Amino acid sequence: MNNREVHAIDGAMVVALQGPEKLLQIHSQVAPKSLIFVVSPVSKKELDFSAVLVAAQNHDPKLWSLVEQLRESWSEAVASDAVGAQVQDEVLQTVEQGFTEIENLLMSIRLTQEISAGARKYVDIITSQWAALILHLALQSSGVSSRLLAIKDVVNDQNFALAAEEVVVVCGELEQSASSPDDRDAEYSASLIAQKIKADVLTFWNAESLLTTSDSKDVPSASVIECLTYAEATELSFFGSSLIKSHHMVLAMAHKIPLRLRSFATIEHPGTLINADSCSSKDQKIVKGFSVIRDVALINVEGAGMIGVPGIARRLFAAMHDANISVILISQASSEYSICFAVPAAEASLAKEVAQSTFAQEMSDHRIHNIEIENSCAILAAVGQRMSGVPGISGTFFGALGKARVNVRAIAQGSSERNISAVIKEEDAKRALRALHSSFFLSNQTLSVGLFGPGNIGGTLLAQIASEAKRLNDEFGVDIRIRAIANSKKMLLDEQGIDLANWKKQLDKKGIDLDVAKMAKHVSATYFPHAVLIDCTSSSDLPPNYVDWIERGIHIITPNKKAGSAPYPEYKKLMEASRSHKKHFLYETTVGAGLPLIGTLKDLMQTGDRFRSIEGIVSGTLAYLFWRYDGSVPFSTLVKEAKEAGYTEPDPRDDLSGMDVARKTVILAREIGHQVELEDIEVASLVPKELSEVPLDQFMQNMHLMDEPLLQLYKQAEAEGKRLRYVGQVDPQGVCTVRLAAYEATHPFAQSTGTDNVVAFTTERYHTQPLVIQGPGAGPEVTAAGVFADLLRLSSYVGAAL
Repeated sequence: MNNREVHAIDGAMVVALQGPEKLLQIHSQVAPKSLIFVVSPVSKKELDFSAVLVAAQNHDPKLWSLVEQLRESWSEAVASDAVGAQVQDEVLQTVEQGFTEIENLLMSIRLTQEISAGARKYVDIITSQWAALILHLALQSSGVSSRLLAIKDVVNDQNFALAAEEVVVVCGELEQSASSPDDRDAEYSASLIAQKIKADVLTFWNAESLLTTSDSKDVPSASVIECLTYAEATELSFFGSSLIKSHHMVLAMAHKIPLRLRSFATIEHPGTLINADSCSSKDQKIVKGFSVIRDVALINVEGAGMIGVPGIARRLFAAMHDANISVILISQASSEYSICFAVPAAEASLAKEVAQSTFAQEMSDHRIHNIEIENSCAILAAVGQRMSGVPGISGTFFGALGKARVNVRAIAQGSSERNISAVIKEEDAKRALRALHSSFFLSNQTLSVGLFGPGNIGGTLLAQIASEAKRLNDEFGVDIRIRAIANSKKMLLDEQGIDLANWKKQLDKKGIDLDVAKMAKHVSATYFPHAVLIDCTSSSDLPPNYVDWIERGIHIITPNKKAGSAPYPEYKKLMEASRSHKKHFLYETTVGAGLPLIGTLKDLMQTGDRFRSIEGIVSGTLAYLFWRYDGSVPFSTLVKEAKEAGYTEPDPRDDLSGMDVARKTVILAREIGHQVELEDIEVASLVPKELSEVPLDQFMQNMHLMDEPLLQLYKQAEAEGKRLRYVGQVDPQGVCTVRLAAYEATHPFAQSTGTDNVVAFTTERYHTQPLVIQGPGAGPEVTAAGVFADLLRLSSYVGAAL
């Protein structure tokens, strides 16, 4: 190891974006290595001189006004916090001197009305010198040993040496030669320097983004590519990746210098490593990334007269070469009946004319029937070194496109099998990219999840998921992405997944106004295999959306009882939508919190058992109150204490009215085939009729009105050796009742304690002794755990080996 690194950096990143501070941070990351920073001209729009040069050429009366605007922009940039106060004066003097020279150049351009290549390069050199000076002085001011040199001096100096732990800042341009490429940019210069000093690594920086598995504008879930071989990088470059240019890599490839692609936008990220041969075992993905070339036209040459005739393809593509037409892709049918090839859309008409001219005789003889253009196409490519020899890659590729209803116009695969390319309509490119990305980069068990109601239950659920997510992913491949969280007013959306360690702060700071439709659309993004919405509210507003969500391909999980107890036609429509669209509606926690009531009931029904009756304590609040009630303390006092402890709803009448039990009873009755409506149930409310509609505070003041009737019922039950319990019942005919009943002391209901729910199923199999399920039926922990269990149950339905 030589402990030397070379970094190519756009001058705009030095002048703006707190450049010197970030470059000092880079220095601290790699110390004690020696560094060379190669600074390119400043391309930032408000600091770029291109518009001024054009204004001078066109005798624009605004020329000198534009010059003053530029002078002001540069002065502001130099005077910003990005440039330390100790170096500002020296930089400002240099900038002012440069402006004087550029103004002389502008006067010359006005006279000649011509912008020479030399003039452009002269301005570029000056701006790169300014940026390099800023960096050099900032380094020195921070105590870093730094030299400022011209690129040509470093490259041409046979005796150039880099001292240990030294930093060299270079700028300017290389001298042109007949053998050198036209692109003499900072990246190419940095490659030459890296070769010269035998650098350990060469780094190219950009201001915007890291290299991802697909353009994040097309696929927001795209992730950073950790490693590529030079061959893979070359393929991605050819197929349109904006962050890789193949000519930048030529020297690094020849001398096997590792190359990194990094971004100032996320300076802490190591970016993408490009190696000569292979990547680490951590990044052995078969497909490394997808690229797309847009604005493409497909030229199709067809004719039975081409079959078996040698030289057709040679003549065609030699003619294209002679016409200087860039052929991007070639595909030929094995029958030789047709040849199609892709060209830039701007060259399509010329390509057709050249083909017609080349095959004029064959067309006259009807040996070639058609030469046609298909416009508005794009070329989609999958790139990966390990694609070679791995069966099923092409099947997955074209299967994903077929599933996304993307029609493939032409196909090409190199003999190296390092890429698969397909020509599609440009309008389908984004949908195609998302489908491919999902198929190759996301586990089939990746769930895009949105949560409504991050209160007691929802918040506890998020904590449980945060605790177990890594284990579930590592052991079972279950990838849970909480991509949306919403309370009654705000929602937080995130493409990759919300950090559950601080979701509350994010929702407070970054939350936007709640838009239920927008949140559903976000969660159901097509580039995720599965979408799930979890409704942890008790709201009546969300369930009417369930059918629409299911029709859009979203699974639903909820402890909200409103949908299951809605008018029967609505309930039926929801269940039919779930079946017909093959999307799951999971609601185990609507009855019994985390107890396996619905699941057990379904299992019994599906295995042929028949229900005779269902009876149960299904309200944790009422279970707790009647477990505590012994006549010694007024019932109203227990209600007040329970409310203060958080055991009741904010308005205790929601529990005491019996409607919560009624909804749960309806859900159970419907599960066993009874078309029951909530209004059909006889409900014995514990709330005195005169208090049912009064304001909450008035109800709380007059709760004592229910004490005497309940005390009398208690004494009567006690005299008979029984216990009072509030229950819901479904009889053999499907008649449902909700009432306060007395049970023998030995009965499972009478023996319940705390918030326990106890439900007895009497069936043809369990008729001598009912099947009794008992356990905690209230509390955020057990209810959230039940919702979590439904989420994992869904994961197993879509393929997880849980």
